[in-house]
Amino acid sequence: MNGQCLCGKVRFSLEILNHEVHVCHCSMCRQQSSGILMSIDIKPASLLFNDQTFLKIYDSSEWGERGFCQECGTSLFWRLKNNEYANVNVFALNLPEDDLHFDSEIFIEQKPKFYDFKNNTKKLTEADVLALMQAD
Repeated sequence: MNGQCLCGKVRFSLEILNHEVHVCHCSMCRQQSSGILMSIDIKPASLLFNDQTFLKIYDSSEWGERGFCQECGTSLFWRLKNNEYANVNVFALNLPEDDLHFDSEIFIEQKPKFYDFKNNTKKLTEADVLALMQAD
C-alpha cells in the first residue's frame, strides 16, 4: 500500500494490519491536527519512505514520536519509539474508503463535549490504551 502527504514530497509504502480506523481524542493529536486524528494500524517495520528529505520526526513523549511533512505539514504517522506499534493517518493512504471500518475511539475521556460520532465504536480511556501498550 502507498501513501503521501498533501504536497506529495513525502511518499511512502507500508503494510496495513487491518481495515479498522481509530480516532484519537488526546490533546496532542487534536492540537497537531486541529481536530482528531483518524488512523489505521500498520506493521511498523513495513513503513518505508521513498525520500526522507521533507520527513520530520517530532519526539512527542517519552515513548512516542510523530512523523509529518515539513513542507506542507501533513501529519503522517504516530509510533512507539521501540517500533513495536505504529499507525498512519488514514487519509494519507491510497486506500478506497469503502474498504474501511470505523472501529474505535481512544482517549475518550479527553474528547471535547461539542462533538460526537454517530457510529457505534469501541471506546477506550487513556488508562485502557496504556494498559494495552504495556501488555504487548
